[in-house]
Amino acid sequence: MKKSDIRILIVEDDESLGRALEQGLRRSGFNPKLVASPAAAQRALAIEEIHGMLVDCMLPRQSGVEFAGEIRKTNEKMEIILTSGIYRDKAFSHDAMIKTKARAFFNKPFNLEEVVQTFDDAFRSLIEVEQQPLFELLSLDQYSLSDKLQALAKTQSVHGFDLPWIYCLLMDKNISGGLQITYSDGRTATVQFNKGRIVDVLYADSESYFGTLLVEKGFATSEQVQRMLDEQKTKKIGERLVDESLVSPHAIDVVRYEQMVIRISKTIQDLDVEIRFESSPVNEPIVYIDGFKFTQLLSDWICSKMNAPWLKTFYRPWLNHPLVPSANQNQMNIVQHLPAGRVISDLGLTFDWPRTIDEITIDHPQRSSDIYRAVHFLLLQRILRFGSKTVDAETTENKRIRLNRIWHDMQKQNLFEILGVTRLAKYSDINRNYRELAKVLHPDRIPESAPDDLRELNKKVFEKITAAHETLSDETRRQIYLKTLEHGLADEILQAESMFEQATHLLKAQHFREARKIYEKVLKMTGKRSDTVVYYLWALIKEKRHRSNREDLISRVQDLLQTIAHEDRHSPQYFFVKGMSYELTGQIQHAYQTFKRVLSMDPEFFDAKKELSYIKQQYAQKKTSFTDELSVVVTKILGRKTG
Repeated sequence: MKKSDIRILIVEDDESLGRALEQGLRRSGFNPKLVASPAAAQRALAIEEIHGMLVDCMLPRQSGVEFAGEIRKTNEKMEIILTSGIYRDKAFSHDAMIKTKARAFFNKPFNLEEVVQTFDDAFRSLIEVEQQPLFELLSLDQYSLSDKLQALAKTQSVHGFDLPWIYCLLMDKNISGGLQITYSDGRTATVQFNKGRIVDVLYADSESYFGTLLVEKGFATSEQVQRMLDEQKTKKIGERLVDESLVSPHAIDVVRYEQMVIRISKTIQDLDVEIRFESSPVNEPIVYIDGFKFTQLLSDWICSKMNAPWLKTFYRPWLNHPLVPSANQNQMNIVQHLPAGRVISDLGLTFDWPRTIDEITIDHPQRSSDIYRAVHFLLLQRILRFGSKTVDAETTENKRIRLNRIWHDMQKQNLFEILGVTRLAKYSDINRNYRELAKVLHPDRIPESAPDDLRELNKKVFEKITAAHETLSDETRRQIYLKTLEHGLADEILQAESMFEQATHLLKAQHFREARKIYEKVLKMTGKRSDTVVYYLWALIKEKRHRSNREDLISRVQDLLQTIAHEDRHSPQYFFVKGMSYELTGQIQHAYQTFKRVLSMDPEFFDAKKELSYIKQQYAQKKTSFTDELSVVVTKILGRKTG
């Protein structure tokens, strides 16, 4: 039953108060009706089914308590709330609740939100889980352009990790316009869409990456870029390089494209954001991200940006919904080979639907994080969707496993993570997420016939959620909690930095095994540096690359490379690790060119020089030649030889 199907009768002779109550209950999703007397209430009860009543104790011709008592004699299931502005005696309210079996008694003036929450709790077992309009689309096989735009118009704030879903909706050949993004820390961004393409990304960033990318791609030397920066002219670096015939206009377009990829990746952050989309004509672009590239980027974002705890919290309201094939199911064979979807083919789940997330993770507990990422990827690509009705035939054992997992996860989460909100979340976002979780995890959802241990476990889980909500909803308690968290985080950042430096010292001294072990510990810390994965891979490959069995190492390296965000893939250290990964898989030509690229970015990178020397020594006897691809690319672009 939908919340809007639940009819609540308001019996209140104060018309002004009655209308306010009616509007408030309707805004919350219920279907209320206002009457001024017991007689009018009796007529309403005779015409339609009423699920709940809000009754004033002082009514004309008959007291509200007497009227509610009469209704109770013939309707045991009716949910009743009593109110009064006159009877404030505790003995009276106690006797009235016993006589009418009312759920609550509120003295006027009362908080409307408390009344709404009381009815929410009363009807929790009847109400189907309802999602925000934006996420309701995840359960629809087909939806129109109008449906998408209306859902976006009704959405004011989301988590930064929800932006990829919004981008998916806007990658439509019939959509043109700009998405305005305002982060909770005050920064802004704009993403321009045109006919199924991302054509521009405006993101306030202190680092442009333009010069780095020019060198990285081999279009210019670091000395040329530095000279342009030192000149400090009003003309852009790219334009000046073209004017001096050092690079071609096409090379500038290549770099601008890479810049756009970095910027769109940077928009996805662990912050709350406010969004506003405005349809408008957009000029035909020279550089753009098309649908094919976007799918690859989406896979990368899910692997590198979205952590498993956030995904698990996001999908808690959907755990009992079946996953079924959707409009784009014929693309399964394509996306299952991308990093975010690979687990689907690994576990042979390609056509194994319908199944719930719960069922899949129970069968494959060791791959649960990968499964959540894959499901998210397939849902956003509209290859799968959620069934429209909740699955009720869940076994007691499956419920126990699911609740135990949630309880286990909560022990490692702070209060913000438990509710799936950021530290700068507004009260409305905190309250919304709490209610969504309560709809599926409230103790009323567990049948009375369920085993005592299951009911107790569910109670513990819900108490944890409620405690998080109560703390974060109270501004004073929230600030005290934040200070505690920040103090702990500051200590952890210092510890992580110290351990990182220790591991890096060991790495440089070629104590690879010891360095790798310390990096592993740092990776588990909240305060770790964003490039820790790169250094960990450096130590891991150096330690184990000469072993005869490389399959597990190759798989581990490839998986971890995907967890590095696009904006962190442009350092000499990243390319150095990338070069070693090519060596592992026998792609010697690629390895050679990648190490050359490292030296173009940092001519003093001693380890890259060693790797190049190693390659030449190992393969000289095979008379292997290494074409300098960077020179070839530049030659083709400029139409001349390069030194």
